[in-house]
Amino acid sequence: MQQPPSTDRISPDPADSTLVPVKIAVRSLAEAVHRRGGLAMPLYGGVAAADGIRLHQRCVRMLSEALDNRPVQAEVALQQDLCVDSYQLRVSGRCDALVENETMTRIYEVKSFNGSASHLPPDGEPLHWAQARLYAWLYLADHPTQQKIDVAVVYIAQDNPDLVQHVLTCKRQDLERFFQDTCSRYIDFAANILRQEKQRLQSGLALRFPYADLRPGQKRMMQEVVGAARQLGRAFVAAPTGTGKTMAVLYPAVKVLANKLVRQVFYLTNMTSARLVAAQAMADLHAAGLSMKSLVLFAKEKLCLAPELYCDQQRCPFALAYYDHLPDALRQLFLSVHIGRDEILSCARQHRGCPFELSLDLALYCEIVICDYNYAFDPRVRLARFFGPDQTGSHLLLVDEAHNLPDRSRRMYSAVLSRSEIKQAFDVAAALSKQLNQDLTHILAWLDLADQAMKAVQPALEQVEKQIRSDAVMQADNFRAMRARPDELLARCSRFNAHAHLFLDEQREFPNRQILLKSFFSLLFFCRVAEEFYDDTYVTAVRQLPGGDLQVELMCLDAADKLAASYIDHHGAVFFSATLAPLSYYVGLIQGHHRQGEEEALQLGSPFPPDNLLVLICSGLSVRYKQRQDTAAAVLSLLLTAVRQKTGNYLVFAPSHAYVQMLRALLRSRPDRDDFDYMFQVREMNESMRQKYLRRFDHFGSRTLLAFAVIGGVFGEGIDLVGEKLAGVVVIGVGLPQLCPEREIMKQYYAQALGSGYEYAYLYPGFNKVQQAAGRVIRSDLDRGFVLLIDDRYATPDYRSLFPAEWQPVDIADEADAAREIQAFWSLSPDPQP
Repeated sequence: MQQPPSTDRISPDPADSTLVPVKIAVRSLAEAVHRRGGLAMPLYGGVAAADGIRLHQRCVRMLSEALDNRPVQAEVALQQDLCVDSYQLRVSGRCDALVENETMTRIYEVKSFNGSASHLPPDGEPLHWAQARLYAWLYLADHPTQQKIDVAVVYIAQDNPDLVQHVLTCKRQDLERFFQDTCSRYIDFAANILRQEKQRLQSGLALRFPYADLRPGQKRMMQEVVGAARQLGRAFVAAPTGTGKTMAVLYPAVKVLANKLVRQVFYLTNMTSARLVAAQAMADLHAAGLSMKSLVLFAKEKLCLAPELYCDQQRCPFALAYYDHLPDALRQLFLSVHIGRDEILSCARQHRGCPFELSLDLALYCEIVICDYNYAFDPRVRLARFFGPDQTGSHLLLVDEAHNLPDRSRRMYSAVLSRSEIKQAFDVAAALSKQLNQDLTHILAWLDLADQAMKAVQPALEQVEKQIRSDAVMQADNFRAMRARPDELLARCSRFNAHAHLFLDEQREFPNRQILLKSFFSLLFFCRVAEEFYDDTYVTAVRQLPGGDLQVELMCLDAADKLAASYIDHHGAVFFSATLAPLSYYVGLIQGHHRQGEEEALQLGSPFPPDNLLVLICSGLSVRYKQRQDTAAAVLSLLLTAVRQKTGNYLVFAPSHAYVQMLRALLRSRPDRDDFDYMFQVREMNESMRQKYLRRFDHFGSRTLLAFAVIGGVFGEGIDLVGEKLAGVVVIGVGLPQLCPEREIMKQYYAQALGSGYEYAYLYPGFNKVQQAAGRVIRSDLDRGFVLLIDDRYATPDYRSLFPAEWQPVDIADEADAAREIQAFWSLSPDPQP
């Protein structure tokens, strides 16, 4: 940043009502002004947040002991106002430790670290000194007669009992000048943002709804958003397709921001297509006059400008001097109201900065951030700068397609160790470190022994984990699971982690370092899950994979309580989707079953005329696994009869890839096979193949297209085929997840926990896929089409009770019924076709 400005810009009157109030934490102020250099972590590493708290507490005890057990105050709140130009800056924070006695006053800035103390800066890190000096002035400002103070930067190691201390005695006038200079330089940097802030908020207050009319249900959704923001509450909204969910949450979110109920809004999704929809909604709001800033965050690998050096911060040219270039890069990006991938990449190239880190730093100054679930909920990548313990009450979370969150959250809190990855690390480390070679050999020995045990005549796992009884192990082909942590394996992994941390700190350059680093991070998380999260919602699963690999997974069966802990009492949250049925099921999986009843729940009806959708139920054919071969020909004949009634494009969702291929083979033998065009989803479809598949729907009217897909796959949700692009959907089967040991374990877990094992493991997740598939048909108020559901289970009360209110199902017995009902439906169309 610029050189310190003159202090004649400092005003003595903090009560001046014309000043613009600005709040900032000490750490944020120090980092904004005094951070220099690149992104590479120092040779001494940081520690996990929980470990940091524990080490800080230990440091306070050690400081007290060193002072003959005199009191040392911890986490002391300090605050000071300063007027710079037309801004009233309020700087606040909690200093790590404070000593006040008759012989001295000393402020401590405590930093915990990993690795060798020999890697610490000999005189302390300049950024840490800046934080300590700022705290020192905040203290002196409340003690006007005190002329000097001791300022200390203290380093405490995770695996070393000694403290490394640096102490300076600072004069009052020097600290005051440092504080004023720091604040003035911050205002120079942030003035453009701050000048615009009032305008941005006013634009939100003045903003009118950007569309001509409100759709039915949108106003009620808006009320839920405002309520969640006001009370740090939770709302769950089931809103059918066409409700206008995206705008129904973003428009009131803007009003919430404009009224300063929250500082930022995070629109969270799990799909790229949903992020694009949210970005388009923001474009409509900006076109209507909103000047609040919005940003779309993308995954690191999708932004990387030097993939050959991916995250090698010691060598990447976009990381080396990142903080030196950051202020100019941010100033450029501040000129835009909406920032997406193209804007970030262009700016990053121009200013030689990592685009991913640049987007994160920019996000601090944007009112609305559109991003993946991971950045709010995943313990591996959750953004501490936004979702740390000091951010309570400052954010509103808008969680789109919330029906996907339970499965995603289970994966977030699960950890996998694979033998192939450990072998790769072993191959790299073998010639580099005898200690790492030994540690990895011990881990591989455990995995090999587990592999042998699973192939034994009486397979069990006592050979590798002595505390596990054979009758406590679930056994299936190539699969074992136990309700206990693999303590012996974890001990071996922990030893490797400790030694690998030191080695990687010492050795910054060697061939294939990324391979070893990847294994190190995997094993760190594996141990973290075991130590921090593993409880009665977990099992340890061991799998033999095709090709000879072996996996050990700490598998989370129910992440509801862990998920809830990240937002309940911290942030308001609105969870919404077209398919949250039954609502109580999703509420329990997202906020915890013992908390049900605390939330607001809203079930909206469809905004479209019910006559636009025909729902046919054929329960005379079974698509259960054992009957599929016997009924496939009849199923194919029925669906061909259905699509023959009108030329158009149709999606056919089958229960599996194998079933798609079975229908494909049957089609070849039919004499009428050439009456239609066909597309088939295959197992491995890259993005280009998917887009080609979807583009085919742009052509309609001349020949009927039958597009076969797998239910629950990439074409089952998140795609918009409006108007004549899609005339109907056929769903074969009830969408049940594949029968596997993992699902059976989940079934047992929910049977014990809630008495609803089959429903939670199979019925509800399966029917959600059916709803998503059926939801492809009606995407706008002009759309018309039919849904044909084929399976005998659709006649049972279990399924009928899940049917959405907007469905008006018609039962059919055979092809003649189907033809008659569909002909009658199309005869009411504005463009009838025989």
